[in-house]
Amino acid sequence: MINLKKNQKGFTLVETLMYIFIMTIMFVIITSMVMTIFNARKQLRASHTVHNNARFVVNFLTQKIHNVDSMDDVSPAPEVLHFYQMPDARFSLAVEGDDLVYRETEDEGSGFPSQSTADPVVINTSDVIISGFVLTPISDAQATPLQGVKIEFTITIGALTDPYGYLQKDFNTFISIR
Repeated sequence: MINLKKNQKGFTLVETLMYIFIMTIMFVIITSMVMTIFNARKQLRASHTVHNNARFVVNFLTQKIHNVDSMDDVSPAPEVLHFYQMPDARFSLAVEGDDLVYRETEDEGSGFPSQSTADPVVINTSDVIISGFVLTPISDAQATPLQGVKIEFTITIGALTDPYGYLQKDFNTFISIR
């Protein structure tokens, strides 16, 4: 004779399958939320880095260019413009590789040395790329030359294949000469 107890403890196959199904759905939802948070954070970090670099570049250029006494157009040289601060300082800006480089020289009595001999100061951070840097001298309404400079540049971070870490942004501004 088989003796079956009515109060057997344990899980049935249906209960076990329901548990596995519910846990799988919860795992998928949690994983999706974590990935969304991770990707949003990566996008925010890229945007933050690009905007901080742009803000620093514009502030640096504003501080330097606003106080110049004169400018010379030296294109097609890489630096395009030379900025002069009296009595004897000259600086230039140029893109070298992926960096925006500032170089300053001083008149040694016999004239200014070549800008390429000056110590380079990289203005942007190493994780961004500066491209499309254009300086355009601007005249005022009365055609008084060199009243300021229009500055245009592009900052890029990340690789094009990374949709969450890649950001490319164009910036432009005008800086007047005092």
